[in-house]
Amino acid sequence: MHNSIPKSNILETIKKRYSCRKYLPEPVSQEHQDLLAQAVRWAPSACNRQPYNFLFITDRDTIEAISKAVPTGPESINAWIATAPLIVAAVGRPELFWHKLTQVIDKDYHRTDAAIAMDHLSLVATELGLGTCWVGWFHRKKVGRILDVGRGDETIILMTVGYPDKEAPRAKIRKELDELIVNR
Repeated sequence: MHNSIPKSNILETIKKRYSCRKYLPEPVSQEHQDLLAQAVRWAPSACNRQPYNFLFITDRDTIEAISKAVPTGPESINAWIATAPLIVAAVGRPELFWHKLTQVIDKDYHRTDAAIAMDHLSLVATELGLGTCWVGWFHRKKVGRILDVGRGDETIILMTVGYPDKEAPRAKIRKELDELIVNR
C-alpha cells in the first residue's frame, strides 16, 4: 500500500497547457523540434502499429495556405494559424487489413493513435515553454493537397506550435471531479 502521494510533474505540465492562438515570429529551434519528434515517436499505438507520419511544417507560404483552407465560413476564421512558426500535421493511413478488422468493432485506431501522439507533443512543448493549439477546423482535402499527402492517407489533425505572444490565461474553468468521474 502506498502511504504517500508523490508530486506529479506531468500533472503540473497538463495544468499549464492551454490553446495558444498568437505566436511570436521566432522560429522553433531545431533542438526543440527534435524533442517534439521524440514525443510523438514514443507515444503508444494500438498493437504498436504506429499508423501515421508527422509533418513538421515551417515554410511560411505553406503555413499561410493551411490557414486559409477552411471548410466553410470566411478564411479569416483561422487567420491566427498563420502566426505560428511551426505546424505539425498528423497524417494517418488505415492499413487495409487492420482497417477491415476494426470496422467490425467500429474503431478508427489510426485517428486515436495520432491524437495520443499529438497530446504527447503538446505536453513536451509546454515543458519547453512553447504554446500549442489543436486545429480541427480545416478542409482535409485542401490541406492534403497543400501538403502533398498520398492517396489513401488522411490528414487527421493539425497542431500549431511556437513561442506565445501573450501570457497564458489566468484561470481555467474545469468541471468538479464528481461531475467527471463516476465510480461503479
